[in-house]
Amino acid sequence: MTTFTEKPTAITPNRELQSDEYFNETNHLIYCSKCNTPRQCRHELQGKVLIPSIRCKCQQEIFEQEEAQRKLHEKQMEIEHLKTSGLQDKSLYDYTFAKDNGSNPEMKLAHNYVSNWEEMKANASGLLIWGDVGTGKSFFAGCIANALLEKGVPVLMTKFSRILNMPQMKRSRI
Repeated sequence: MTTFTEKPTAITPNRELQSDEYFNETNHLIYCSKCNTPRQCRHELQGKVLIPSIRCKCQQEIFEQEEAQRKLHEKQMEIEHLKTSGLQDKSLYDYTFAKDNGSNPEMKLAHNYVSNWEEMKANASGLLIWGDVGTGKSFFAGCIANALLEKGVPVLMTKFSRILNMPQMKRSRI
């Protein structure tokens, strides 16, 4: 709760102390017993002194850690949503650079494409992937798709047979 006092020299705390706090007699503010930093500050407003609660150093560190965790969770949820809507076949989730066995020397191109995505996008550059059945074209494309999705880039990856089997009206939107 915010408290206004007429005098900035109150000699008692303006609220009840918690078990991990102490009252500093010098500046009349409440401090954290753990990190010894203030949990209050003093501001003057229209002739009155305002003493709001603030986070001490250790509370701020905990807050920042929790905020970082929350943001990480949010990003993971966004990536999961992108994968769900962008990878039409669940088996494509497994096509990642981490699972590459190194047998395809062209995989360096896929890494390079992802690493330079912003430039590739700006220049409208793409990759044409062709080859015989079983040569790893889908895996190659899936690695790129998953890596871009991990960066938060929306991707739509499906199989050509699925596009051919779509009604004409849906195909025109792709």
